[in-house]
Amino acid sequence: MSATNKQSEVEFVALVALTTSLGALSIDAVLPALPDIGESFGIADGNALQQIVGILFLGLTIGQLAYGPLSDRFGRRPLLFIGMAVFVLSSLVCILADSLAVMFVGRFFQGAGAAALRIVPMSVIRDRYDGAAMARIMSLTMAVFIIVPCIAPMLGQGILMLAGWQSIFWFMLVLTCASGFWVWTRQPETLPVERRSAGSLVSVRDGLVATLLNRKTRAYTIASGLMMGTFMAYVMSAEQIYRDIFESGDLFALYFGVGAGFIGIASLANARLVESYSPELICRAALFGVILVSGLAYVINHIAPLSLYGFLVLISIVFFCFGLTMGNMNAIALQPLGHIAGLANSAISFLSGCIAMAIGSVIAGTFNMTVAPLFFGIFATSLLSQLILMLADRQQMVTGA
Repeated sequence: MSATNKQSEVEFVALVALTTSLGALSIDAVLPALPDIGESFGIADGNALQQIVGILFLGLTIGQLAYGPLSDRFGRRPLLFIGMAVFVLSSLVCILADSLAVMFVGRFFQGAGAAALRIVPMSVIRDRYDGAAMARIMSLTMAVFIIVPCIAPMLGQGILMLAGWQSIFWFMLVLTCASGFWVWTRQPETLPVERRSAGSLVSVRDGLVATLLNRKTRAYTIASGLMMGTFMAYVMSAEQIYRDIFESGDLFALYFGVGAGFIGIASLANARLVESYSPELICRAALFGVILVSGLAYVINHIAPLSLYGFLVLISIVFFCFGLTMGNMNAIALQPLGHIAGLANSAISFLSGCIAMAIGSVIAGTFNMTVAPLFFGIFATSLLSQLILMLADRQQMVTGA
């Protein structure tokens, strides 16, 4: 059976957003359950339990390198279904895990499966759209996608109150199967046979080289990785920040959702902004906002520790600015490499993911019962991102390339 029905733009955005959201769900729905998982395995160290999130990011980063070139060779739909199958099977491993080591294995392969759910839909968007239209669709997709981090911790908390932490993984498994059925019946193949590439290790190498050699793609890939690294650090340490520093208890999920919600608001705003302003200008302005607010937050916290509500206000502003960069940076980085969209998307996501993993792990690992390391990390990485983009723009003006 293949999907042949014509899709509306609304259905397309909803389907892509749901598919890509499964990866975010596997991260954020588990956050409230970390203490319970640790108790099951006899682990009390919060920094060790962070790695239940971190190991998934590792699988996600490595997996992204494979799905792009494979989808360029075999088409988008087959690779999407393979990723979903890996995600479902690895969810079963997590459900049956009897030790932290087995949980790590399951989470790694969950990330590897989720990589397809992130990479392939972005390639589908690139197949169908171009330029500002592509940035608009990515922003709309991101707006729906980001609702998941807002509600996933509350969803996980609700499930946890009714059943054990294993039920959270059962929920992810069932939702992935439902999403797969929707894709099977409604999402047609967007890469015709005549446009498919041969696909090989050589093509992967060539994709990485093309990504690194293109000045604009390289700059925005690095900047995207730096910014994603700070968000990853926040996600990895959020449970400790809200429960250990601010003693939020079961309200952790609500507070986490409030901060993440501003990314969704920004993504909706960005879908309109790109119709009047260039994605590059929006990114630069948003980065300036992140630098200003995170630097101010660090100074204020140094003078007197932030209250819960003070932290929420400042981190929400940072996330609003952050949301203005997410879809735009990926769209700008991918734009010059549209002729190898799947391969380029994998290369961009892999390289930015490696940077994000390194940055996120370092910042989260410095958690010291204060929010100072988080805000300093956000300030430093956003400042570096701004400098990289400024340098790339200056070099482009000089060379005219």
